[in-house]
Amino acid sequence: MRFWRKSRRAGTVARQHALPAVAIIWMLLALASALLLHTVHLPLWLWSVALFSVGWRWLVYRGRLSYPGTLIKTAAVVVATLGVVFSFDKTFSLESAAAFLVAASTLKLLEMKDQRDGHILVFLSYFLLAVGFLFEQGILAGVLGIVAVWLITSALVALQQRSLHAAGIDAARIAARLLLASLPFMLVMYLVFPRFGPLWSVGLQSSAAKTGLSDQMAPGDIASLSQSDELAFRVSFKDGSPPPRQQWYWRALILDHYDGRRWQPGLNPAIEWYSQKGWRPPADADGVLHYEVIQEPTDQKWLFAMRGVAAVNERTGMTEDDRLVHRRKVRQRLRYDVLSWPEVTLDEAGLRPLIQRQTTRFPEHTNPRAQQWARQLLQQSGSEQAFIAALLQHFREQAFYYTLKPPALGENDIDAFLFDTRRGFCAHYSGALTFLARAAGIPARVVVGYQGGEWNADEQYLTVRQYDAHAWVEVWYAGQGWTRVDPTAAVSPARIEFGLEQAVADEGTFLEEQVFSTHRLKSIGWLNRLRLEWDSLNYYWQRWVLSYDKQRQQTLFNQWLGVRSYETLLYGLALAFAVFFLLAAVWLWWSQRPKANSRELRAWLSLQKKAARLGVEAQTGETPARYLQRLARAFPQQQAQIQALERLLTQAFYAQTDGPDKVQQRLLAAAISRLRRAL
Repeated sequence: MRFWRKSRRAGTVARQHALPAVAIIWMLLALASALLLHTVHLPLWLWSVALFSVGWRWLVYRGRLSYPGTLIKTAAVVVATLGVVFSFDKTFSLESAAAFLVAASTLKLLEMKDQRDGHILVFLSYFLLAVGFLFEQGILAGVLGIVAVWLITSALVALQQRSLHAAGIDAARIAARLLLASLPFMLVMYLVFPRFGPLWSVGLQSSAAKTGLSDQMAPGDIASLSQSDELAFRVSFKDGSPPPRQQWYWRALILDHYDGRRWQPGLNPAIEWYSQKGWRPPADADGVLHYEVIQEPTDQKWLFAMRGVAAVNERTGMTEDDRLVHRRKVRQRLRYDVLSWPEVTLDEAGLRPLIQRQTTRFPEHTNPRAQQWARQLLQQSGSEQAFIAALLQHFREQAFYYTLKPPALGENDIDAFLFDTRRGFCAHYSGALTFLARAAGIPARVVVGYQGGEWNADEQYLTVRQYDAHAWVEVWYAGQGWTRVDPTAAVSPARIEFGLEQAVADEGTFLEEQVFSTHRLKSIGWLNRLRLEWDSLNYYWQRWVLSYDKQRQQTLFNQWLGVRSYETLLYGLALAFAVFFLLAAVWLWWSQRPKANSRELRAWLSLQKKAARLGVEAQTGETPARYLQRLARAFPQQQAQIQALERLLTQAFYAQTDGPDKVQQRLLAAAISRLRRAL
């Protein structure tokens, strides 16, 4: 009780010297709006730290508690720091750094006493908001950012106000006017300022949730990924029309090493960075596709493209196994152009011995039944092509099922799948066919990527989501090169023709873990149209706002201004700034000049000019009454008229708070004009 009474007495003293309640409320709103963009990637316990800080600060304002002492503040900082360290597995990343910044900002509330502390909290809120855009840049995040900037600016304005009314509604109005005035300048800076790459290169802690695809595959991996409707990438074709749906195979990774359980990349093919000497489809080739991809962050180097790929943009390159890669890990949304020739023949001349050994190797101690069956089927088929055709016919005619809920498999998983369960997803079928082909001596590899997508006919673009993840097989035939073979198409043709939703419609497992996903409600017409409209809006936001990079800026200036080099652009930018500030200076000078817009003021200035010619000049800072008194002494014959004018001035400007009305203004102007003529 003694501590409580002592704290209350100290809290009462603290309240007397605290910031106004309106300013504190503005700062709490500002901090809360800046934290909203961090809700997804922050641990839940961190919000208890924020509630603790807000609660303590409110009790301080109410006079119930004093400001925490050094011991309590030190303990809070230590607990928050240890919580951040262990929540992110002692790993430094963008998420852990953002979490520490959030903890420090909320704990700052505990010692916020005066205007200086308020300024620190406001600037921390600005910084927190900027950090939040590293994780989320959608339309809703943009709208939230605008509201947050307005709230934070209102808090900054409220800190400068003396009265409670000015710190309330007036602060919000002033902040809104400031933001509206800065809007043209912001647009100009966004369009013309040189576009630089990111200054950070720290990976995301939650890369598994961002990438979707992994660099290894086991049975069931892609099935779990197919329960997500998150966006993977969008594609728009330069000629506007997409190729046939059977060609919508988006390659990402080659898995050619099998350890008996998982498929992983075995070789590290040399990357051929695009240059004028890089491979490109012949100019007279038929079926060449030119398209643009906007890819979501993956925290991986691979890019998504069709087969027969040729790199176009800087920092992208091609690999020997016909994949498109980026020089750095894709940690931000990336837009790139691609050339593809899906009908090209790859490696028809022959395989290098290293690749030959890698794509025919398998653990001989695993899956003995599958090995024996593959050798028997090869003898019965007579050729490699007939062997693969027999396998596909076997999958097509036997009781194999395509399901998102395959049963668990034992040690020899391929044997169990082929001869016991016969239920699986694309990873089961592609892994089994690759193993069987290798057991028969045929080079084969697993290709992981995406298949299909949702075509928006109105806006002419393709949306590919995580549930479109897919795995298929490439086998090598002498004289034909690498050829795509998709065993899933033999088991479930609907998966290739119509997508995953139709393929698993009977078992009802499409996005069953996302109950509120709008993609499950496509059968409701108005809701599906609303979903497509929102998706189109997001697409244009990504294409024209978020993907406005150096290349798009150069294209804009080349087409509209004829500027072809950054040096010319910088000179033009410097000239534009000089003209802008010159015009701003002229406008300020013109707006601050003495104005003579009212009729009585113009008459008064005319009176002063005539009196100055007669020897009576107005003095700086002189009141109208004092000036009229000097005028009466200089012209005694007009003394009565001057005194009448003085009484009229006093009644018009000092007898009422809102100044003279229109009638009084006309009377004043007439009286001043008569006096000027009488002098």
